[in-house]
Amino acid sequence: MLQSIRDRAQGVIAAVIVLLLCLTFAIWGIESYLNSARKVVVAAVDGDDIELKEYQSAYQRMRQRAQAEQGEAFDPKVWEAPETKLKALDYLVEDRLLQRYAERARLRVSDAQVAEYFKSSPNFQVDGKFSPARFKEVASMLGFGERAFEREARKDLELQQLRAGVVASSFLTIGEIQALQQLRDQKRTVAYALIAPVDPSKIAVADADVAAYYAEHKEAYRTKDKVALQFLELSLDKLKTEIQVDEKSLKTYYDAHQADFTVEEQRDANHILVKLGTGASAADDTAAKEKAQRLREMVVAGKSIEDVAKEHSDDIGSRAEGGATGYFGKGVMVPEFEQAVFAMKVGELSEPVKTKFGYHIIKLKEIRPGGVSPLAEVHAKVEEKYRLEQAQEQFFEKAEAFNDAVYAHPDSLEAAAEKLDLKVDKTPLQSHDDIGAQFNAAVADAVWQPEVLTEGLASAPIEVGQNRIVAVRVVQREQPRIPELQELKKSLVSTIQTERAKTQASASGEVLLARMKKGEAPEAVVSSQQLKWDIHKDVGREDTGVNRAVLRAAFGASLPKADSQVFLGVALGTGSFAVLQVSNLSKPAIEQIDKTTTRGLRRDAERVRAAIDWRDFVVALKARSKVEMFSKNL
Repeated sequence: MLQSIRDRAQGVIAAVIVLLLCLTFAIWGIESYLNSARKVVVAAVDGDDIELKEYQSAYQRMRQRAQAEQGEAFDPKVWEAPETKLKALDYLVEDRLLQRYAERARLRVSDAQVAEYFKSSPNFQVDGKFSPARFKEVASMLGFGERAFEREARKDLELQQLRAGVVASSFLTIGEIQALQQLRDQKRTVAYALIAPVDPSKIAVADADVAAYYAEHKEAYRTKDKVALQFLELSLDKLKTEIQVDEKSLKTYYDAHQADFTVEEQRDANHILVKLGTGASAADDTAAKEKAQRLREMVVAGKSIEDVAKEHSDDIGSRAEGGATGYFGKGVMVPEFEQAVFAMKVGELSEPVKTKFGYHIIKLKEIRPGGVSPLAEVHAKVEEKYRLEQAQEQFFEKAEAFNDAVYAHPDSLEAAAEKLDLKVDKTPLQSHDDIGAQFNAAVADAVWQPEVLTEGLASAPIEVGQNRIVAVRVVQREQPRIPELQELKKSLVSTIQTERAKTQASASGEVLLARMKKGEAPEAVVSSQQLKWDIHKDVGREDTGVNRAVLRAAFGASLPKADSQVFLGVALGTGSFAVLQVSNLSKPAIEQIDKTTTRGLRRDAERVRAAIDWRDFVVALKARSKVEMFSKNL
């Protein structure tokens, strides 16, 4: 039998079998190699890799969040800088470290806690109520699906638990606060003169100097890889503006959706919390209740509940605002708190109310009645909802047609635009980051795919948020290059002139400072140069009569004694150089410090101390871990 197999495993049959085996292993090996090549690691935390794709998604979310927060003040160039990208990578590494620590510490957040977080956060509310549509919109805007967004929220809440545990012991003594108050309220005499730079345009710059500067700094002038795009867009917002509206349709919609325009009764209150930990003993419970009763008696005696809350409440979230809850409806607060508030009259003060957080003293401030709002009162809102509903129907109908049209004409967006009755728009030359900012990271990545970047084909349709789809096509490309010297010469000359003007002003200032330090009278020194000597006595840190940069330098100087003086210089952002004399240190006596102000300072200082303690914890955690960062892969 075996001999028969050996005889047959010869010649063509054997060759075919060997060939098939070789192909199998070759294909497996190539696939393994390609998969390995596609995995680009930018950092590793204790052997746990952070891939480039994860970094890019996180970086883009950070950028979008900054753009939303800063509005018109947002500067895209800041986010293109290498140091910003490194900071984003460092943040991602720290986040991974903290997540691993939280897992080892077995920190857990329940489904109910996650749900309560989403329900109570204003970010997901419309007209004071949780909105599923708003939730989806925010998640999509940040680049998450709903489930992924919930997972991220759970991680954030776990890290909040960790942070709360780390900073719980942060405190400052009365002595430290008093010393801080003295430092903050100290006064100084500040005298200074400003040496203005010469007109930069009058400074001669030789061609050889320009060439040398160019040779040293030309890499800083390298341009980015940029492309100009055609793009076709299907947008819910655009469809909304095109919906035809008439009063009859609005009235019909209003009548059919009155529940959407029904306002729940809401109540606004102030409260004081005496915290009671989980598993507290009966003695602890009694002590907490008695303390709550004493605080209530302070309010009854005439002290405002706001002041008592600021001084004594254990609710960190509302303490600074005097225990204000803001308006809330039913289903928002814990049941015991809600039941008490909705049973009260305006101005009424409750007895101690026990919840899972401890004992509350509550005073009802105002009631906002509920009911169906008249059409005239909510006309704009009805129209907005009507437009949205009609536009959504059209959007879902047209989305499939959009995909089919783009795929049918991959080399031209005009054909798809004509079929869909849309307009092809254009962008100026933009970098990868610029495109990510205008659309999202997925669009920017698609542009740099070979078939789109170099072959002239349109990208596949890409979702930009939940209700916006685009397809893009490259129509012009400007590859990175270092401009020639002649292209930059005018700019280089201006830069050199400005730098030299600043240097000359600083050098002149240093000469004057040297004379003052040798004992010459400051007034005489500056008058010899036709400069003005400004003297400001008893200046505080927030004084508006002194140049801000000069003031910072003056209070950064060390004055060991009240009769000490110091001379120093500081370069200003305007190009001027200031020479200054700082003297006559004074600070308030401890017995003169206002106790109310001290309490506020203590709360602020403890917040700062908590932030420092948290930062120290992260740094220590990082030092104990094996962290590798591969910034060249960014």
